[in-house]
Amino acid sequence: MKTRIPAIARKEVIHIIRDWRTLTMAFVLPTILILLFGYAITFDIKNLKVAVADEDQTKASRAFIERFSAGEYFVVTARPAHPEALPALLEDGTAQVAIAIPAGFAKTLEKSEPNTIQVIVDGSESNTATIGGGYVSAVVNSFNFDLLETTLARAGLSTAGIPPLDMQVRVWFNPEADSPTTIIPALVAVIIMMVAAMLTSLTVVRERENGSLEGLFATPVRKEEILIGKMIPYLAISMADTALVAGIGVFVFGVPFAGSVALFFFTALIFTFTGLGIGMVASVLADSQMLANQIVILVTMLPSFLLSGFMFPIESMPGWVQVTTYAVPTRYFIEIARGIMLKAQPLSDLWGPTLLLVIVGVVVSARANSAFKKKL
Repeated sequence: MKTRIPAIARKEVIHIIRDWRTLTMAFVLPTILILLFGYAITFDIKNLKVAVADEDQTKASRAFIERFSAGEYFVVTARPAHPEALPALLEDGTAQVAIAIPAGFAKTLEKSEPNTIQVIVDGSESNTATIGGGYVSAVVNSFNFDLLETTLARAGLSTAGIPPLDMQVRVWFNPEADSPTTIIPALVAVIIMMVAAMLTSLTVVRERENGSLEGLFATPVRKEEILIGKMIPYLAISMADTALVAGIGVFVFGVPFAGSVALFFFTALIFTFTGLGIGMVASVLADSQMLANQIVILVTMLPSFLLSGFMFPIESMPGWVQVTTYAVPTRYFIEIARGIMLKAQPLSDLWGPTLLLVIVGVVVSARANSAFKKKL
């Protein structure tokens, strides 16, 4: 049987070429999103504002304070004379961490007596408070270890075997532990899902509003041919977008690409087809282009950001929320993209999420086909 899919595809290509807004959304929007989110979203906490009340004012206390100002994680923004001023600095945002060094700090260190400093962390931002508290603990532990080495050396004792357990941490797949390497592969998945769904969300409903859909219905073309023919040009555009945003991630943000490029684009093809299917469902069900856009935003953008493991670990979510994440296709491609780009995983390691992605794509496409009725 002769297929009419190429004719429908050519018709859609002509419309895309004439519609500059579609081309802008197809190529300019992904570029803006990958650059904006790539630079703006970071899990690194740097330049934490610290207020220090040093009642001791000795060489030892100043050396301790210099531990905080020496690196890139802290910046000393205030040095009040008394600890009573610290709460106000936390309240007005002058400081995120407040440290109170008591009088007699240096004397107790010289006598090797127990000493206590007070550290207050602004907990209004829980992530900053947790990471900031860890940074402070690391600085204090480093200071304590150096002080112990100095004390033993003065006593003529060897520092060998102190501490008795030497932990050496090696970070694989992201040795620098930088945020872009973690974020960009997931961001590629989020952006492609959004753009692919938005591209096809207007195809059917636009022709319905313009009155040209009735002309197609009057021809012998089958509804499956209409849907597939309309999706093919956007599938090619979405794959070009995938290459664009992945290339920006590698060449602009320096994200490594350790795995198979062919496997990446093969799985991206399945993922893109799923995104196009979601947009097609919205286009078939909606009565207006505005409603179709709203459906796509609700179904793709919010779940991709919140339920895919992009921003928050799925394992930390409540059980019933974890179950809903299985319906989010972005979840599977984030796992695939990170596995290929960072770990060079083969298909044998990724067959699980790939198979689930195929299942979701088939279900979505079947839904679009069943909802599309070829009738006037």
